[in-house]
Amino acid sequence: MGRSASALVTILCLGSTAYGFDEPEGLLSRFLERINGELKRLPDYACEQTVERFTRSTAERPWEKVDTLRFEVALVGNRELYARLGARGFDDRPLAEIVGRGTIGAGQHGLMAKHVFLMSPAHFTYRTEGEQDGRKTHEYTYDVPPEHSSYKLRSGLEESAVGFQGTFSIDAETLDLSRLEAQAYDIPSRLGLAEVNTLLGYSRTSVDATEALLPVSATLSVATVDGIESLNRTRLNTCRHYSTESAIVFPVEPASTGWKGTPPEDPVESVTLPKGALLELSLESSLDPTTAKIGDAVAAKVSRPVKEGERTLVPQGATVRGQLVRLEKQTMPFPIYEIGFELDTLEFAGRSMRVFITMEEAGPATGLVRQAKRLDPKFTRRRTASMDILVREVQRGQGILHWDARRNPIPRGLRMKWRVQ
Repeated sequence: MGRSASALVTILCLGSTAYGFDEPEGLLSRFLERINGELKRLPDYACEQTVERFTRSTAERPWEKVDTLRFEVALVGNRELYARLGARGFDDRPLAEIVGRGTIGAGQHGLMAKHVFLMSPAHFTYRTEGEQDGRKTHEYTYDVPPEHSSYKLRSGLEESAVGFQGTFSIDAETLDLSRLEAQAYDIPSRLGLAEVNTLLGYSRTSVDATEALLPVSATLSVATVDGIESLNRTRLNTCRHYSTESAIVFPVEPASTGWKGTPPEDPVESVTLPKGALLELSLESSLDPTTAKIGDAVAAKVSRPVKEGERTLVPQGATVRGQLVRLEKQTMPFPIYEIGFELDTLEFAGRSMRVFITMEEAGPATGLVRQAKRLDPKFTRRRTASMDILVREVQRGQGILHWDARRNPIPRGLRMKWRVQ
């Protein structure tokens, strides 16, 4: 079995500043002065990020699309924070934990350039003149040795900082950084990775009417020693200043209304769902795997009230909301979509509460591939085979569906059972 091409690339900012100069007519010194000022003034910002992921088994085969990820990314000082679209706040977890699996890169949104130009003893060498998007550029090479590098690769449970080198391009007229490429080298054999390359494209971007030089596109390519390749194409849009909100609330005596006695009860009691409680849900709208994207909103209705004795904890018709977190197409033994989503917010009577629930079963529905503990072929009287999918380890807090890609979209009203964890 070949090693998966899954990997995590992380760039942190460590070290001290030193430069090796090879400067044509003072161009490099003027550029370094400009980029240092840009990076030191870089505002805390947040953008929407879209990542398209591809894979192939060998370099001779065409790329196959795996999925599309969409989430929010924020650069705050020397940290990158991530959140799924629509989430109430940014997550402290590493991006790899949020994504779950597959190849993903972190540290591209400001930290890479800071590492090369501000925080590491990189050596710069003039290479050539060039052209990018019809504009004249100057290209340099650079090298950050392993002992000064915070460029980290991770494959499975193994992680290591490695040296990296590459090129960067300067706009000849504006002296803006337009392109930055990084190639990892001296990769430890225990990672099982043969090549890891990152390419960033920079552009002037408006952040709430403030102009900033940001990496608006990125390409990450990873190849294992077994020849399996992964490719990520990333783009940023809708950038804004990152900010937090806080408020101080002072308790006050209610205005006199002439009413005396115990204050009226809140219209909804404080509800805590007991561990093991079952939520029977129905999908609120259809879901088409051919057009859906990871991060899309998903909602379901409670089809049967949740009770504790005679007390109703959750009424019928309450809404549970979440998002799509997995969307992969498999081709064997026939085209199947593996679809995963998280439902984490319960809403009713004008209130919402966080829930942690895991799907136990779904259906029946035409197109839903059955799951079984053992994979045994079954035949009808006409010897037509039916297909079961081996149950994989259940991802707590998620629901996973296997859907026949030859069928219609997942229908509105699909019944599901989710258990409170």
